[in-house]
Amino acid sequence: MRPLPASSLVQAYRPDGAARLRASGAYKGGDYLGDSTTPTGRGARKEERPMSILKRLEKYISAFFKLGRIERIAKEGNRAAQENAHRLEEARRSLDAFQTTFRREMDAMHGDLRKKMEETAREQQASFEAYLADKSVRDRELSHRLAKILTDQSRPRTPRPSQDPAKASEKQSERLDAFLDTFYNCLENRFRGNHAVIANRLRVYQADVEAAVERTEGKPALDLACGRGEWLSLMRDFGIEATGVDINAVQIASAQANNLKALHKDAFEALAEAEDNSLSVISAHHFIEHISFRDLAWVTLEAQRILAPGGVLLFETPNPENIIVGATNFYIDPTHKHPLPWQLLEVLFDTAGFQNIETRRLHPGDNFEAMRSEPNVHAEIAHLLFGPQDLAILGTKPQATE
Repeated sequence: MRPLPASSLVQAYRPDGAARLRASGAYKGGDYLGDSTTPTGRGARKEERPMSILKRLEKYISAFFKLGRIERIAKEGNRAAQENAHRLEEARRSLDAFQTTFRREMDAMHGDLRKKMEETAREQQASFEAYLADKSVRDRELSHRLAKILTDQSRPRTPRPSQDPAKASEKQSERLDAFLDTFYNCLENRFRGNHAVIANRLRVYQADVEAAVERTEGKPALDLACGRGEWLSLMRDFGIEATGVDINAVQIASAQANNLKALHKDAFEALAEAEDNSLSVISAHHFIEHISFRDLAWVTLEAQRILAPGGVLLFETPNPENIIVGATNFYIDPTHKHPLPWQLLEVLFDTAGFQNIETRRLHPGDNFEAMRSEPNVHAEIAHLLFGPQDLAILGTKPQATE
């Protein structure tokens, strides 16, 4: 007799799952539940139930493991999301720190740049003021030197018996004229303002003169009583050809030293020699208050003849509406005759045939705004005492009609 294999022995003593189910089965109505050989169909249907339970159990177990895997994946995903959120928060904090640092550095750079600009501006202002002070000293030295030369040349000597006394008195008069020219130049340097300040004030007329030059097709300009030449230097900056005339030899020498076209000539003589329709602008800054009204009327009529159609006549004079100017400052200059109100000048221009007549009040006092905003000072009082110090009037020669 051949021995049974080990697997058969194990199977005999350890039956598989199906055998155990059959062994544990029970009879019901004469049918063995676990016997697949039972001829009845009812036993076959009952045999399928344990199989469906196994499948169902297998599904449950599979679902259980799947659920565990899903839960593990969800935990890992949640952990990854938290880590990403943490990284994002760190990135946001880093960005905020960078922005704060960048802002601080930019503010520091702006502060440094502002300080440098302010320092540069102060240095330039100090340099400019030093230049003006030096120029004022040089102008004063030039005036004194020229006066000394003129005085030495005209110093009277003891006349010989045969010398004409009239000639001696003429030399004395020349000496006095030279002294007065020097005195007047020193007076203007002290009370009118330095060259740069006056030139900057006169820029208010730039648009007017440029338009007049354009209307007259580039004709030159004439400045009466040009003084130190502030207006001439400004016209040169504008690219306008201009000539100035003045009887003050000291001031003409100063203007010529700045390479300006300034002539030692009387204003009335210059007007009388000018040709008809030959100029674009005739200007007189602080000149008309030095002459009589008859002479002023003559100057205005001559300007109407000399200006080309579209040319401009410009007068600037102290403003008598400012009480301090009209009552006190006006008389600092001993050559001033009388203040000229705007009403008089407007009628004069209108009678002479000028058009587009315009009156301007310019250059208020330094403390005008402060006084006008002072609650205890009436606005009109502030205007009368500290308002515009200069008065300008402009008129245009009518264009030729076809």
